[in-house]
Amino acid sequence: MGDWGPEVNPEGLPFDGYPQSKPLHKVKLKGFSMSKYPVTYVEFDVFSAALRLSRARQHKLFLSIRTPDHPALVSWYGAKEYCQWIGKQAGLAMDLPTEAQWEYAARSGGKRSLFPTDNGKEEKGRNFPSYDHKKKDGGRIRVGQFPPTPAGIHDFGVNEEWVNDWYAVDYYATSPRENSKGPPSGEERVARGNLGQLVMNMQRVGINPADKAGTWPLLLDEPQGPEKAIPYTKFSGQDYIGFRCVVN
Repeated sequence: MGDWGPEVNPEGLPFDGYPQSKPLHKVKLKGFSMSKYPVTYVEFDVFSAALRLSRARQHKLFLSIRTPDHPALVSWYGAKEYCQWIGKQAGLAMDLPTEAQWEYAARSGGKRSLFPTDNGKEEKGRNFPSYDHKKKDGGRIRVGQFPPTPAGIHDFGVNEEWVNDWYAVDYYATSPRENSKGPPSGEERVARGNLGQLVMNMQRVGINPADKAGTWPLLLDEPQGPEKAIPYTKFSGQDYIGFRCVVN
C-alpha cells in the first residue's frame, strides 16, 4: 500500500507530496468480494424506504446529481448501515471495505497501476470523465459509463468513496501486515478516490462522518437562522462521498 514512486522514479521522487500516502508498506488480506459498481440512489432509496426514512439528499440543489443512476452521496453512517442491511437481507457478511481492501481492488489485485482504469492510464472522455461528461451529468457522473478495470470493477476514482477505517495521517507507519483495518479510534473516517485531483487514485483524506439532526444549513456547520436552514434527512450528510460494499 502507498506511494511506490521512490522505487521507480528518477532520483527517487514520489508520485505525490502527501505524507498520508507514506511509507510504502506490505499488507496481506483474506479473500473478499466487492461491488462491481458504487451504490446508486435507486438502491439507497429502497434501503431508506425499508427503514421508513425520508429519502436522502432531496434538496433542489442536489436534484441534478440525484438520478437513479447517480452514486448515492451520503454520510459514512448511511453507507455503513446500508452495507450491513443489504448483507442481512442476503445472508452475507457485508460491510464497507477497509482501506486496504479498497486499494487492493482499485489496483486490480494489488498491481502497480497508477490509475484504476482499464489500462492504468487516465484518458479523459474514454476511460475517465471529461469536462463535458461532468457537465452533462450535473457535475457528478452516473455509474457504469466507462470500461471496467482488469478486475472487472467500474468507476474507481470517478467519485470519492467511503471506507471503514478511522483516519490517521501517520497510520501507514504502524499498519499491521495482516488484514489492516485502520486505527482503533479517531475523529474522522477515511475517504479514497478523486478528492479534488487524481494522484494515482491513492489520495486519502479524513472526513467527519457525523450526522446532524433537525435542520442544518447548506454550507455552514451551525444554523444561522431559519432562513438559512434547510430540511435535514437522516444520512444526507454534508460531504459528497459515495461508497461500495464488500462481502468478507
